[in-house]
Amino acid sequence: MLEVVELLSDEAGSPSLGSKTVGFKFGDHALLQNMSGMSEPTDCRRMVFVELPVGFKSANRSPDIDQTAVVLSGSLRIMAREDDVRHLEAGQIFSVPKAAGSRHMLEVVGEVPVRLMVLQA
Repeated sequence: MLEVVELLSDEAGSPSLGSKTVGFKFGDHALLQNMSGMSEPTDCRRMVFVELPVGFKSANRSPDIDQTAVVLSGSLRIMAREDDVRHLEAGQIFSVPKAAGSRHMLEVVGEVPVRLMVLQA
């Protein structure tokens, strides 16, 4: 199982952080049976790499497109509200769905830049 941190919104648009689990299944033909497992496919229109410098702190922002990001290096804090914060390290994944009115903030923690691979739907 693989955990993905998610930015969620309630009906009023208030943000919160949650998580979902990605499951893996085994295939029914020879090629996939030899693999450890594979998740369901996710549509992706574009992939970009992003580097956030040491000291970076975003303003509260609303996502304008569904995004999933993999932290490649560094340490990142994602905040939905002051009392709803997660710390992500290299190898962890977070998902930010497009949501009208829902806001989040990103902050680089530590002395090295954060590098992300961002998949946009």
